[in-house]
Amino acid sequence: MLDVVRVETRSNIMFSFLSVGWGLISDIDIESERLRAIGGQRFTVWSVHRLISLRTYQGKVYYLPALVSQTNGDGLLQAHPNGGGIGTLKHSVSYNTTLNCRDCRGLTGQDGGTVGSCDACDTNFSDVLSLETGTNLDSFRPRIDSWYSATSRKSTYFSTVDSVYESDKASNDDPTQNGGPNGGGVMYGPPSRLPALTASLPDTWQTIDGEFVMVHAAYQSHLSTECYFAPQSRLNDGIIWLLIIRAGVSRSQLLSFLLGLSSGTHIPMQANEHIRMVPVSAFRIEPAGTNGHMTVDGEKVECGPIQGEIFPSLAKVMVPK
Repeated sequence: MLDVVRVETRSNIMFSFLSVGWGLISDIDIESERLRAIGGQRFTVWSVHRLISLRTYQGKVYYLPALVSQTNGDGLLQAHPNGGGIGTLKHSVSYNTTLNCRDCRGLTGQDGGTVGSCDACDTNFSDVLSLETGTNLDSFRPRIDSWYSATSRKSTYFSTVDSVYESDKASNDDPTQNGGPNGGGVMYGPPSRLPALTASLPDTWQTIDGEFVMVHAAYQSHLSTECYFAPQSRLNDGIIWLLIIRAGVSRSQLLSFLLGLSSGTHIPMQANEHIRMVPVSAFRIEPAGTNGHMTVDGEKVECGPIQGEIFPSLAKVMVPK
């Protein structure tokens, strides 16, 4: 089983299996494209260039710390079964429906909903998931009018027992309501459990405001064959490993960081105010400007507000025996 992260920007929704980046590593990845002719050495050459002409970026980083167990059988961190504190989505939401379950606080707003029982919460996550949002239902998470976007007027999701998410074909009957540029788009994936990208976040989130050299969220151990980015990460640990490097870090520290990436020794053993790796279940990055590069799974996306949340074991990886 493989964890998948739902990534939301101002215009797109993506389902990511690898990482989301802003700053140094993304800059190296995208800008070194001009040196593709020299092969993998382009990363080394551009790393040196970026180290000499170091950039910093102003912005805010928010994250929801993962609720982790001490260790799993391998002595590694494992996410708590409740999904890391985002609020487990266990039942469908439809028109004229009231949510009373605190577990669904990501959908009902920052206050986590009201205390009460919810019969549907006994449903397994792999049972029916649906989300329909009307313009007159302010209690629901707002959604945009784009088939990729987080705020489509009407989106309905369902899953099979194998947790394969596909749009409800009935929602495609009305071309003015469904997705796609020609009204024929198909929506995949579970709906978000987070507040909308433009909404404020609950007090349970941590906030860092300032200048950053880079912020990189990864959910696999390796970003490439020679980049052992998150040594504790496993395919389905339910954890996003959020690396934050703040302005003020010395070039010697950054050089040590870059040299240690191949062996997984890039994170300082002792506490470091400039370089830290945090296990989280969700994050949001809000750059102050549009300079620099943002990437999702190594591909460039618009530089702007972006947030991600993990869906544990949403996909399967199959290999021949």
